[in-house]
Amino acid sequence: MRLFVRHPHPILGPMSELPWAGGAVFNPGAWYDGERVHLLFRAIPAGYRRISLPQSRAGEPAFGFDPYISFIGYAWSTDGVHFSVRPEPFLLPDTPYDRFGVEDPRVVRLEGRYLITYTALSRPAFEVPGGVRIGLAATEDFQTVEKWGRIGPDCTDKDAVLFPRRIQGRIALLHRIVPSIQLAWFDSLEELHNPPPGYWERHLAELDRHTILRPEFPWEARKIGAGPTPIETEQGWLLLYHGVDSQHIYRMGAALLERENPARVIARSPVPLLEPERDFERRGDVPNVVFPTGAVVRGEELYVYYGAADKTIGLARAPLRALLDWLLRTGRE
Repeated sequence: MRLFVRHPHPILGPMSELPWAGGAVFNPGAWYDGERVHLLFRAIPAGYRRISLPQSRAGEPAFGFDPYISFIGYAWSTDGVHFSVRPEPFLLPDTPYDRFGVEDPRVVRLEGRYLITYTALSRPAFEVPGGVRIGLAATEDFQTVEKWGRIGPDCTDKDAVLFPRRIQGRIALLHRIVPSIQLAWFDSLEELHNPPPGYWERHLAELDRHTILRPEFPWEARKIGAGPTPIETEQGWLLLYHGVDSQHIYRMGAALLERENPARVIARSPVPLLEPERDFERRGDVPNVVFPTGAVVRGEELYVYYGAADKTIGLARAPLRALLDWLLRTGRE
């Protein structure tokens, strides 16, 4: 599938001059305000080493890294390609629920501020069972940020992203309990942060009913997860997501969700739209990974920012209209 054209090399990578970002820079969330593309990226200090892990981690590689604590940094661009990086971290792993890492941010403009969902680690990375939950933070200007705490159920949960507007008067959240993508609804941001007693217990008890996308094709057989903030189009919500196959190769797919009922899938790509091909996507800390987490529309073009082999940030672009036409033509549910 050749709708997307890649930038020939990573747009951001490890920065030795920044102690908190010297080892790896990847998995960025993105937002375009009409003038600047704002990028929030995951960064890891240099000095970690590869370690072997028990084979009992079903569906995961038999290796990890130690020490391995992520920070979130901030960068901006006026052309969507060349970025300036703020030298200080934007979000620190400094609370009990995320002291072992703040990872894989997604960002959305909602209710007058930028909301950031991220993976919050309360226990060391790669530990089983892990302390993997969803963190929530907010900023008005990408200068200061306030952590709002953890959201979501009390279980391993990640790949969370909010829709950028209310739908039928409610706030919608996508999240991922392996191996599928679920949808949750809230009446307010306060309810998202502090849901009524028993909310998530009821959600888990009926998880199948809340699941909107499941692994369906060989390239995503092991698990899938939501990627960037959904993009609203006349045809529906464009959701880019990652899929992982039996060989642990990460690729990018797309789905089109109904605008006023995103639980209904209109179309879905039967083949991946991006997969590891370039050397920087095939070789890194975790080989063969294309992991989309940020996307913006500039003019008529879709810019997708993705983590490449858990080491750098790649950029791929495609005409939005051509992508939607292809999806509706080949991926009807």
